[in-house]
Amino acid sequence: MTFLAPGMLWGLLALIPIAAIFFLKVRPRRKQTNAFFLWQKVFEEKKSSALFRRLRDLFSLILMLLAAAAIVFAMSRPRVDQDDGRDLLVVVDVSASMSAGPQDERGIDLARQEAEGIVTALNGTRRMALASFADRLEFVSHLSDSPRDLLQSVRTLESRDVPVSEDARRTLNQYAEGKEGDGNYRVILLTDGHGGLEGLDENIEVMRLGEPMQNAGLVEADFGWIPGKANTAGFFYRIASSFTETKQAELELRNAETGGIARLLPIVLEPGLTEPKVLQVGDAEPGKWIASLNIADDFTKDNEIEMILPLQKKIPVRVSAKQSYFFQRCIEAFDLSGGILRQATEDAELMLSQGAPDGEEPALIFGAEGESPYWSDLGDTVEVLAARVVVEGHPVLKHLDLDGIPFIGARSLKAPEGAIILAKSESGLPLIYKSSQEGRTAIVVNLDPALGDFFLSPWFPVLVHDSARHLKSREGEWRAVYPTGTVVTVPDGGELTTPTGEVLGAGPTQLNQRGLFSLALPGQTTIFGASLLHPGESLLDDSGPAASAQDVASGNPPALWLLIIALIIIAVESVLYHRRKLG
Repeated sequence: MTFLAPGMLWGLLALIPIAAIFFLKVRPRRKQTNAFFLWQKVFEEKKSSALFRRLRDLFSLILMLLAAAAIVFAMSRPRVDQDDGRDLLVVVDVSASMSAGPQDERGIDLARQEAEGIVTALNGTRRMALASFADRLEFVSHLSDSPRDLLQSVRTLESRDVPVSEDARRTLNQYAEGKEGDGNYRVILLTDGHGGLEGLDENIEVMRLGEPMQNAGLVEADFGWIPGKANTAGFFYRIASSFTETKQAELELRNAETGGIARLLPIVLEPGLTEPKVLQVGDAEPGKWIASLNIADDFTKDNEIEMILPLQKKIPVRVSAKQSYFFQRCIEAFDLSGGILRQATEDAELMLSQGAPDGEEPALIFGAEGESPYWSDLGDTVEVLAARVVVEGHPVLKHLDLDGIPFIGARSLKAPEGAIILAKSESGLPLIYKSSQEGRTAIVVNLDPALGDFFLSPWFPVLVHDSARHLKSREGEWRAVYPTGTVVTVPDGGELTTPTGEVLGAGPTQLNQRGLFSLALPGQTTIFGASLLHPGESLLDDSGPAASAQDVASGNPPALWLLIIALIIIAVESVLYHRRKLG
């Protein structure tokens, strides 16, 4: 034990005059009396009780000395040495799983209680910083030795609807390694110990709170139209369970706008992660849908998902080609199977062309013929031995296997200046490229589709579909639901309204709330959902990192207990003194 104000121990010298007061005797004055026989009886009674009085006075003396000593020791501010005395960085996990459990027994409640106990025990003897930890590491209070300020900061902590992120773990590790801040402090993490805590630095002292819980939740989900099945939507889902035994549950999928239940599926949950599945819904209507996992567990935030099934907005396509039959059949197949393309004439938004296109719509051009701003120096056909991808991962090429496409009928040509070459031959001949000319964008495929049976190739509809989506900027369509913590980019000129009504402008935005978001763009509004969807936040088992925190003082400091003891002693002596005076 050490004393932060050892000079106050000189106050123990006050015990000497206190003891002297008790032993001080007052000499009585002599007076004459004519009734000595009466006083003689009093003297005899006093003599018989002298020993008791001396013991009683000695007991009172001991009590007062103890009270005075306790006050002096309290003023010297004693501290129990449990560590090396470094400043503390207390990091509180505020991820979604910290809100699991009954009120006042949630992980966040236990973390606040523990943090308050640490602040109280420090009692201004050294500094402490407080930070929250989930999708990012955020300081709530920088290094301070003010118990009042630190306690106020602790009470502001609340759990959030986001999981622990890799960026947050990386930043926390940097503080533990001394790469951030001055590095001269202990890092203590208060957490329930559940998912997302892999890879923590060994210098981080983990203090686990609470016990493993029984829970099941939806950890993956999406909802969209199934290609090839008209008016049929598919709900993709996956469930995680931390129950130690097999449980029965129900998965309910309902249209939130009509209130009708589309599917109610009994399911059997084994411990751990289930296999992902797809639930089909026939005659589905666009709009807001809710998926619910009906089961009694310790965490409700992962049991329900709000999501949007979008309208099947088709792209009207006009065909201009010598072999129009094959192009039209391709568009018709997409239309009849619930795809995004339909045939059109007057209201077309896209052209499917063979040779130089007419009109003003964006165009997908097969084969170069005649004069066009999309090519120059058009020559004879050349043999292509091998096709090579130039732009890896481009939406037009993402689902294609170029080795399976015979570029028969490719012609020698030069792509316009500024064109994006997506694929080229071994000799550098452009095979697939994108170019914008005179305000019109086109994708040129340098082959003759009538040759080599390309119309019958499975890559023909894939190329048509992906090119159409890219030309109409449809490959970046918003999902029905995103995991919270996902960062999305709001396009220029757009506004994103959160579930709480906050309006955010263009740029990267993190989805840190559960519920429906509304994206307003010029001429259109898109709605999508956000939900927890994270296995680490739903599997509330005992698989997280083990507790590794060394002893850390918590609770009221010794000085406070010494003052309380002194007050109790003084109160006891006051009662005894009263009883002596009153007989």
